[in-house]
Amino acid sequence: MGYFEKEWKLNFTQCYSNGKLKYSELNNILQVTASEHAERIGFGYKQMWRVRQSWVLSRMLIEVDELPAYTQEIKIRTWIQDFTGSKSTRNFELLFNDRVIIRATSLWAVFNTKTRKADDLALSTDHLLLFPEKSSTKGQLSKLDSNMAFNNIGTHQVKLSDLDIVNHANNVKYMEWCFDSLDAQEVMNGTICSLEMNYLKELKYQDQVIIGAHQLHPNSTIFRIEKEQRIHFLMLVKRSENS
Repeated sequence: MGYFEKEWKLNFTQCYSNGKLKYSELNNILQVTASEHAERIGFGYKQMWRVRQSWVLSRMLIEVDELPAYTQEIKIRTWIQDFTGSKSTRNFELLFNDRVIIRATSLWAVFNTKTRKADDLALSTDHLLLFPEKSSTKGQLSKLDSNMAFNNIGTHQVKLSDLDIVNHANNVKYMEWCFDSLDAQEVMNGTICSLEMNYLKELKYQDQVIIGAHQLHPNSTIFRIEKEQRIHFLMLVKRSENS
């Protein structure tokens, strides 16, 4: 199975008060679709757990033309672009009325659930169908620069509700914590056109983190989540030029 598609009808829990899909829920929908595709091709949670492994998100780039809204029916299309022994690049398209309105690309790493470190995949990949020439986004995944002064805009202690089945803070939560530290209208004004994320280190229950932000340009901000002066997450948010 090369391409995988999943249809979603957006409900009220997935949307902001303006009716538009939350960015964190967009991230979640993409990853749930990826998980279901992985299950179909033999690399899902249960198959990986048997060999004490899991997929963890390393980098993600999301390019937004427009956000879908409450009750709208959308389709997520995903495929694997390439795969090495320990990492895989996966692409996404979000379609509304058969029109692509959001594109995303992501880099995933194999994670050993016992050692809590990167690992080579223990399962066979001989049956995988790859699309090395087919990327979805205009931009490319990159290593975000953190060598700058950040202003502290909030703090957070990892709670039970932040944890996922791998017993660490789910990566979608990192985006939520950053956006929850901003003015609501700043997030919901519809000007965000690109979100790029680097997931660097996992966070566990009751970890205390500091959330920082740095204004790179009038239309771009980089966010940082750190614990004990070690960076765990970076996110670059770009807004449209006419915002």
